[in-house]
Amino acid sequence: MEISPELIKGITIALGAIGPAIGLGLVGAAAVNSVGRNPEAQSKVLTMALIMAGLVDAIMVFVLLIVFTTK
Repeated sequence: MEISPELIKGITIALGAIGPAIGLGLVGAAAVNSVGRNPEAQSKVLTMALIMAGLVDAIMVFVLLIVFTTK
């Protein structure tokens, strides 16, 4: 029984997207929580949250690069 490469690529993308999705949720929840505790630090928290969200999204970009550059 042979598994099609399209199925393997689809499963890889799905599993590779779970981590960044959870990471973005955690970053967002932590940012909202910290702004709720200290509203004066909103600009600093927002800056750090956006930087961390970009780093988390880079993981998904790496997954897509690996999937679409393999045969």
